Amino acid sequence: MKILFSSLFASLLLISCQTRKKDVLQGSISDDEIEIAKNLIQGSFDDLWAGVDSTKIKNYHTDDFIILEQGEIWDNERIKEYMRGQLSRANRPVRTNRMEYISIEKYGASIQIAYWNYADFKLNDSLVGKASWLESALAVKTENGWRLKMMHSTGVRK
Repeated sequence: MKILFSSLFASLLLISCQTRKKDVLQGSISDDEIEIAKNLIQGSFDDLWAGVDSTKIKNYHTDDFIILEQGEIWDNERIKEYMRGQLSRANRPVRTNRMEYISIEKYGASIQIAYWNYADFKLNDSLVGKASWLESALAVKTENGWRLKMMHSTGVRK
């Protein structure tokens, strides 16, 4: 009986430790946090990449944000430079983004997001281009709420 109790106790302890370890490494994510993550991604693309509004960078990015974009490292200043170039174009197409989420997982005070990004480019209501990317992002909780700290983007040729 003593051996049975000891075995049962050891098994419960092992299961408890494994569950606790999993919770620490891959914590559960609430529906609200999933929506926050999706809104960060969609909002940043709508306001920054489509809207070309550099005044909204602080609403989505940490101060030390970087994006690994097609083999280049872009920070917030590089993004502003890109936006200035876009705004100087006379016939800039209107960009519309659509995301398909692959996974959204929470790890402590961060959220990892993987998704497909599809963009249509229209000029005078005519479709002039399409593009797609496989992307990932890391969002962190800051004193100002959730912000994107890092992204990775790889263009996909169709």
